[in-house]
Amino acid sequence: MKIISIRFKNINSLKGEHQIRFDKYPLQDSGIFAITGPTGSGKSTLLDVITLALFNQIPRLPKVSKTEITKSGSVVTHNCKEAFAQITYRVKNNEYTSVWSISQTKKGAFKDYEMTLFKPDGIPFDLKKSEIPAQNEALIGLKYQQFIKAILLSQGEFARFLKAKKNERGKLLEDITGTDIYRHLGELCHQTYKKFLQELEQKRQEWEAI
Repeated sequence: MKIISIRFKNINSLKGEHQIRFDKYPLQDSGIFAITGPTGSGKSTLLDVITLALFNQIPRLPKVSKTEITKSGSVVTHNCKEAFAQITYRVKNNEYTSVWSISQTKKGAFKDYEMTLFKPDGIPFDLKKSEIPAQNEALIGLKYQQFIKAILLSQGEFARFLKAKKNERGKLLEDITGTDIYRHLGELCHQTYKKFLQELEQKRQEWEAI
């Protein structure tokens, strides 16, 4: 997975509409870069935009819904009536765009969120909004919990990744790098070896009987 761009409006402390292009100068030419700034400047908001647009979840809020947004006072910038988070990403040379949005009624109460996932040709998937996170998981190859541990490490998650069990870290790294094919080849070789070993032992017993 390669993130091409993110767009968002009125998410947390970042009021108004913003866009970051990773396929344009200067980020396109940067092998590595850092998100820096004082507390409250919106560093974690950029990460929230990504997981909101993909999974309708953020690390700091167990469940994103109109009830939780109203209760916690987070996600949507204070005194704003609408918000959205959008991400365009590339998988196997195909680009997909996933959008999360929410708005208020005329009486000031939040409506339920909306989600749309667009195919490379710009046509949206024929899916319910509740089905879109699973579709993104299928396209990316990582579930939400794997994504935030391996791709998008929020504050405190890096230590959790390092402390994860060996098998869990190995599976995550396989999913990220695509090297799981070598594990499957290894298993196939082992099974083939066992099969020929059993056949050899059978031949040996037959020879001894003769």
